[in-house]
Amino acid sequence: MPTKALFQFRSIFIGSPQIFALLLLLGFGLQCGWLILHLPFSPAEQDHIWSGRLELEYGSMPRKFLYSPLVNIAASAPLKLDAHRIMRKDPTPEHVRREVARLRWMLRLPFVGMGLLLGVSIWYVARRLYGNQGGYIALMLYCFSPAMVLRGATIDEALPAAWGIFGVVFTAIAISHNLYAPWRKWRYRTVLLSVALAIAVASHPAAMLLAPVAFLFMLYLAPGRRWASVAVMLFAVLAAAVLVSAAYSFRPQPMLNGIDLRAWLAYRPAMARSMLLGDVPAFISRFNPAVFMLLLISLITYFAWQRTRYFGNTAPLMVTAGLGYVALITPLALTASIWMLPFVFVFIGGIWADLLETKKWQWAMGALLLLLAENIWFCWTMVAAAANAK
Repeated sequence: MPTKALFQFRSIFIGSPQIFALLLLLGFGLQCGWLILHLPFSPAEQDHIWSGRLELEYGSMPRKFLYSPLVNIAASAPLKLDAHRIMRKDPTPEHVRREVARLRWMLRLPFVGMGLLLGVSIWYVARRLYGNQGGYIALMLYCFSPAMVLRGATIDEALPAAWGIFGVVFTAIAISHNLYAPWRKWRYRTVLLSVALAIAVASHPAAMLLAPVAFLFMLYLAPGRRWASVAVMLFAVLAAAVLVSAAYSFRPQPMLNGIDLRAWLAYRPAMARSMLLGDVPAFISRFNPAVFMLLLISLITYFAWQRTRYFGNTAPLMVTAGLGYVALITPLALTASIWMLPFVFVFIGGIWADLLETKKWQWAMGALLLLLAENIWFCWTMVAAAANAK
C-alpha cells in the first residue's frame, strides 16, 4: 500500500516514514548537542583547528593531520568567517566561558551536519533496498550508536570519510542499475560519485581503497555496459583528483605526502588488535551487546536461509568483511572499524526486514524491539558518561 503524502512539492515527498526518520535524526542531533555542550576540545580537535588555520591564513600545510585537509579546513573555516568579531578588551571569566562555549558550537556544528547527512544516506539506501522496515532499523541503529554520536559531536576525520565511502559504494551501485538508460538518467549520479570520492579521500587517503570495490560492483551489475562503467569510474576518479588537489591548495608535494598509504597499510596485526581490542569501552561503543546480537543473528540467518543471500544483502556484508579484515591487520584499526558501521547497520536492516516477512514475524518483532530498546538505553548511558567525563 503506498504511503499517503503529508506534504509534497514537485519531487519532494514527505509522509509518515519520512517524519519518523526525521524524528530519529533529531534524536541523533540532540545527543550530539548534549555532547557539544559538555565536552571541551580534545588535543586532536585543537590540532585540526590549528592546522586548518595555518592553511587558510598562511598557506602552510603542516605535516600533522596532513591526511585530512578537508577536515582541517571545515574545522577552522568558521573562525575565518568570524575573523571580524570584536573581542572585549577586559574579558571576565564568565565572558571567557561563554566565548569558549560559543566556539564549541560554531566549530563542531559542521560535523553534526555531516553526521546527519550520513544518517540520511543510510535511511535512503536501506529504504530503497529493503523497504520502510529495513530503513527504520538501519537508521535507528545509526542514530543511537555511541561511536557515531561521539564523532558527530566532535571534530574527527572518521565520520566525513565514512560518509564519503558510503556514498562511493552505493552511488556506484545505483549508477550500474541505470547504465542501460540514456546518459541524462545517470549523469548527476556520476557527479555525485565524484564528490563522494573526493570527500572520502580528502578526509582520509586510505578511503581510496573502496574505489576499486565500487568499480567491481559496477562491472558485476552491468555486464553489458562494462565500457560505460569504465568511463564513469574514470571520470569520477579524475574529477575527484581535481577536488582533492584543491583541498591541498593545488600543491603536488603536500598532496603526494598526504596520500601516501604505506604507513596506514603496513601489516601490523598485533598493533591493530591492541588498538582495536585494548580499549574495551571504545570497542563496546562500536559493537555493544545489542548490535553484536543483531549482527550475529543476521549472519546466521544469511548463511542458513538462501532467500537472504541476494546482492542487496551481500554487498554491505562484503564491504563490512573487507573493512573488518583491514581493521585487524593494519594501523587503520580504529578508523576502519568506524567506516564499517554504516554497512553493518544496512546489512542488519536488510536481514531483519526479511525476518519480519516470515510466518514467525511476531517473534522476530519482539526480539528486534527488545534489542533496539537495549541499544537506545546503552547509547544514552555512554553519551551521558562521555559528557560527565570532563
